[in-house]
Amino acid sequence: MKKIIPIILTLTLLAFTCFGQKNNSSKFWIKQTTIDKVIDFEKSINNTIELLDMSVSLSESIYPLIKNYKIAKPVIIQRPQTGLLPLYAEYFYSEPDSIIRYISYDWEREKYGNFFKKQEIWKEESKKLKQYNTAYEEIKTSLIEQLGKPTTQDSKPKKTKSTSGRSDYLSRNTIWETDEYYSELDMIFESMTYRIRWNYYWKK
Repeated sequence: MKKIIPIILTLTLLAFTCFGQKNNSSKFWIKQTTIDKVIDFEKSINNTIELLDMSVSLSESIYPLIKNYKIAKPVIIQRPQTGLLPLYAEYFYSEPDSIIRYISYDWEREKYGNFFKKQEIWKEESKKLKQYNTAYEEIKTSLIEQLGKPTTQDSKPKKTKSTSGRSDYLSRNTIWETDEYYSELDMIFESMTYRIRWNYYWKK
């Protein structure tokens, strides 16, 4: 009996750890606050946050209100990988008030990695449609818990015509929209892009 108790405690601790790690990549920030509050949120997930210094900008096609604000260089945080894909959280805020205006989360291998290295990664990822679809469903479920029922959604990957001259690819898309915000979860499964992305912005 004495030997069984330590084993049970070990299994319980392992299960708790795995559960906590699974949730780490499914924690979303949806409050319109100042950037310091977001950084505190990320530190609550992992004390040692990894900040990436990258030149990333927004276009009017993805953020219609871009002309209304002076958007600063985003805070980009790479969370420790706990699932199928690493997560890059990007928070765009306006100056000089430091208020969050647009959020983008990307689940993608080596998002900012070397192009030649990524070619090998693409070969590996091209065989993981089932895993990507499962990850998409898990993220979608977590978002529904926070945002409620989607405005529009699909049930499986669909063939999509490429606008860049490459071959058709598979994609998924889910949208939440109210008078206050717009949010979209999509998946791209294509020869040079394998990722899941969630974005969120406020309309005011």
